[in-house]
Amino acid sequence: MSLNEFMKFKYFLIAILVFLLLGAAYWIASPLFITKEVHEDLGVIMEMAASEGINGEKEELRAVKTGVFVGADNFHIARGGARVLKIGEKYFVRFEDDFSVTNGPDLFVYFGKDGRYSADARLGRLKGNIGSQNYEVPINLNPEDYNEIWVWCRAFSVPFGHAVLK
Repeated sequence: MSLNEFMKFKYFLIAILVFLLLGAAYWIASPLFITKEVHEDLGVIMEMAASEGINGEKEELRAVKTGVFVGADNFHIARGGARVLKIGEKYFVRFEDDFSVTNGPDLFVYFGKDGRYSADARLGRLKGNIGSQNYEVPINLNPEDYNEIWVWCRAFSVPFGHAVLK
């Protein structure tokens, strides 16, 4: 390989590295200035329940637990109401219209207990950092086994907020 070819290859590798670093920096920093607002109503829960064969006219949607979000610290701020709802034998978690959390990369919703999130109790990717949203509780999870809902950043293993359920 000639010196000229070596220099071209070196510049090519540097360009790829710069591209990858810029992509990673955008992925980490973009949530700080991008918000995603969601407005799901309770009808979405009724539709999900109907797809499971639950008749909304015969079964009542009721709240079994409620809580209010608090942030993890002065940078990771969360607020707003959350409820665990039940219709038939099916559970759902609902973040209310007043829900908001500092945005971040790779945010997910989990159940937790006694001040710790449970990695095995994932409800799904956070749909938006502002507004009402609904999460179907997987059949293998019993909400009665948990007393918190967490917004957790998987990429950095950092809590963004949680709501204690009562």
